[in-house]
Amino acid sequence: MNIDSLKYGNPTKEQEEKVKRDVGGLLKKAKEMGVIDDILRQFPFPKNSSDVTENELMYLKKLTDSQDEDDIKFLKLMEEDIHTFFEIVANKLGIDVDRDDILKWTNDIDPIKFYLKDQFNRPRPYQVSDYLGIELYPPINTDANSASYPSGHTMDFLVIIHNLLKLNPEKKSVLNNLYKQIRDVRERSGLHYPSDTRGTELIVQKLIQNKII
Repeated sequence: MNIDSLKYGNPTKEQEEKVKRDVGGLLKKAKEMGVIDDILRQFPFPKNSSDVTENELMYLKKLTDSQDEDDIKFLKLMEEDIHTFFEIVANKLGIDVDRDDILKWTNDIDPIKFYLKDQFNRPRPYQVSDYLGIELYPPINTDANSASYPSGHTMDFLVIIHNLLKLNPEKKSVLNNLYKQIRDVRERSGLHYPSDTRGTELIVQKLIQNKII
């Protein structure tokens, strides 16, 4: 098999249902405006056979191997419940939102997220590393069951922060610094390439610029 033909695989029925329902209507809006087509054309991921991908896999191996016990506890927290994490952050900053508000923001963006994942269908790092014989082992157990790109957690982080900033623009510096601290957690978990993170940032920026979110 040619390495560039390697894909993640098929989406789950739950993901397909989220795309189909499009509860918040954001996917429909983005399609009608041509934003989805623009994203697919403008922000491709590096080929599996590229030096970029191989270098990223070697970087992820070093990164995952260096995680200590405290790091792993934080990675588990960010894997299991980012909504409660951001609720605590928001309340400490005096922003009046609860977990359900934050969950709605991420649920509304899920159809775009899963539609793009299915279209790009980038294999997870462990799939390509296995093919190349690179021993990459995520330091945490995960239920990640979708394609690697765009990064769902990165998209959620950025959408949540965007909405928190709309509620309290004065916290821009604090929230931007928070993002810098957490932006690589999925790379440290061995679940996403750095190019997943960078590409997702561009995608969310385009969604914001076009007032999709």
